[in-house]
Amino acid sequence: MHSISVIIPCHNNQRVLPWILRALRASECAGLEIICVDDASAEDIAPIVETFGARYIRLGEGEPGRRAMARNLGHQVAHGQVTLYLDGDIVPEPRIIRAAIHLHARHRKVVVKYPVYSIPEQDHTASIGLLAPLVISQDLPRLGPFVTKHCGIDTRPLPRRLRGKKTNIWVLCASHCTSIERHEVEDVGGWDESFLGWGEEDLELAYRLHLNGLSFVYPHRKHGAAYHLDHPTNWDERLDTLDRNVRYFRQKFPTAWSGRRSLLRFFLEENNLPQIPAIAAGFSDQA
Repeated sequence: MHSISVIIPCHNNQRVLPWILRALRASECAGLEIICVDDASAEDIAPIVETFGARYIRLGEGEPGRRAMARNLGHQVAHGQVTLYLDGDIVPEPRIIRAAIHLHARHRKVVVKYPVYSIPEQDHTASIGLLAPLVISQDLPRLGPFVTKHCGIDTRPLPRRLRGKKTNIWVLCASHCTSIERHEVEDVGGWDESFLGWGEEDLELAYRLHLNGLSFVYPHRKHGAAYHLDHPTNWDERLDTLDRNVRYFRQKFPTAWSGRRSLLRFFLEENNLPQIPAIAAGFSDQA
């Protein structure tokens, strides 16, 4: 059986982190390693991590928003053959751990992107006592009243023939709940730490994995789903870093920009957000 390492970049997520760690431990899976990489949290989250038997690492001093750096540091100490990436506000169903091990034992050279659903803040805040046991119970239907939509790009419109099958569609592979064999990330040079703040570091890695011959799998939720616990967001700050990161991505891989641009425009429109300048800028504007 494959071993698996879960890498979680953390920043001031001390309220949600116990949910994440409890859900992972509920998988009761042998060979599970959990690594929490602290990116400039204001409060001490080490005791929470250690309570669940996970490994705690803290990045050096600096501004938060260094998810690529956090994931690279997690890789340096990880031992699992498979790596599962989680964001610090994503609670996975426990069965995802066994699903990841099974899928990667069955398919080589694949990236697996599991479905992620959003739960509005008022629901998970007001119902914390009710919601947490439901997540741990793996009971997706009973979570139905809380779940509003897919988080990020909804992969359900993919042709049925691609659901759970290998595809070369890399542009849907956001990192908030994604698994891959650890050596595949190392083979392409790891995460690009020039991406700072919010956006694009995960899709840039996905594109490099695509260039290196990997396929992408978007499994049905029967294999497990995860839940994004919505929270207040400073969109002005996020869109500013997104614009910068998009320009950097475009400079590295101009031929990949067309497909990424259309989906990015759709994401901003769907969430009633303003279009960032990089979408309208021509390729002559490389600043």
